[in-house]
Amino acid sequence: MHAASFKSCRWKRLGKVTKPFLFTFFFLLAVGSYSHLHAEDESSSSSFPLSGSFRLTGEGEKSTLSHSLFNPSNLLMQPEISAEGFLVGNTTYKGLGGVVESEVRLGYAYINRKDPSFFEKKISDVKINQLYYQTTSGLFSFQLGRKKVRWGVGYSYSPTDLITQLKNPEDPEDRLNKIKGTDILQLSYIKNNSELDLVYFPVLEWNSSNPFINSNRFGFRWYHLIDPFDLSFVGKVEQQGKWASGVNTSVAIGKAIELHAEYLYSSLVNTNYPNPNLDPSETAYPFFLPTDKKGANDILLGGQVTFYGDWNLTLEYLFHGAGYSSEEFNAYINRLISLNNQFGTYNQIPIVAGLQESALNYSTPLRQQYLFSRLYHPNLVHAISIEMYSFLSLADRSGLFVIKPKYTGSKTYEVYCLMEKFWGKNVTEFGLIPDRLNAIVGISLFLDR
Repeated sequence: MHAASFKSCRWKRLGKVTKPFLFTFFFLLAVGSYSHLHAEDESSSSSFPLSGSFRLTGEGEKSTLSHSLFNPSNLLMQPEISAEGFLVGNTTYKGLGGVVESEVRLGYAYINRKDPSFFEKKISDVKINQLYYQTTSGLFSFQLGRKKVRWGVGYSYSPTDLITQLKNPEDPEDRLNKIKGTDILQLSYIKNNSELDLVYFPVLEWNSSNPFINSNRFGFRWYHLIDPFDLSFVGKVEQQGKWASGVNTSVAIGKAIELHAEYLYSSLVNTNYPNPNLDPSETAYPFFLPTDKKGANDILLGGQVTFYGDWNLTLEYLFHGAGYSSEEFNAYINRLISLNNQFGTYNQIPIVAGLQESALNYSTPLRQQYLFSRLYHPNLVHAISIEMYSFLSLADRSGLFVIKPKYTGSKTYEVYCLMEKFWGKNVTEFGLIPDRLNAIVGISLFLDR
């Protein structure tokens, strides 16, 4: 298990892999459209049906490892130095009676491992994050394809984003454009201040000999504006009989204050919990069992205020009903302590398997109550913005803190640095993360038309 795997499992995402030739085709289409746009003069390009924009970003990262119970002697092969570059192309094609939108990401990463014998040091990938067709007729709108569907109102996390979870507290803005949309068929009815969305979003198997449609899922949203309130009722039903429903709302108070809230009830939540019938000090495998938790509640309460001109403060409280209780988390920690005490003994196979299983079952939010805060200024000094945010587990006071100053040079480039600090003892939620401190320097170039 390598660092990229551990980091990706920390925050759960939706989406499946698409066939490689489709990625290549649409990326070449995007590049061709962009080149054609610049070959036209101003008057003709304004009427051309294709438009596009590109973002080229490169980052270098230096990490300091912690004394994580997951990672004795750097068992997980966490790298201390890595670099990543990616190109994101967005295109819009107006034709076929509607609009085709796409977002394609080409990425390349170099990971400097001390022992690369079992892992690749160079990783490249191509992803279609979005590719969908939309058309409108009267009060009806139809969408088909892969799309990032935003239903929630939270900044750091949105329980009511039932189709695509677009937010996570470690990177609320998806800095690296890694979130993929969901394959959907959507019909919407829009009238006055109301909108009704009906969505079919099956689980598809693009690269498998299994049936193409793995399972069926259906979702709905009813949105209504009751000035100054935005109100949405959402729900989904899955083929296995699971369902969820909830509500979200937001309200603006004057020009400086915004409040928002979300609530979601889930009939069944499938989560891996420690096996209560196993002694954590034993090396029996598996220790974590998939369990259907009935009647889970998720709540998000938050707001933001703008003060002293351009300073913006965001605060959010998150309750995650399916999170580990104190007893379940203590069993998790006791398991890790026992495995660490036996690490290096004569029989390493069950010990290593247990540590890797424990790391694979780590995902945040792991427990139940959290507090998110963010302070932002878009122009602290000339062309330099500053962003700071933190995510705190109220159960054990561990968490993360991020600070990101960014310089924007006109509209064509930006340079930024980012410091990400995890704090907490190694028996706390965020103290389990193998990284203690990450320092990142990046630059982005923009090409728009």
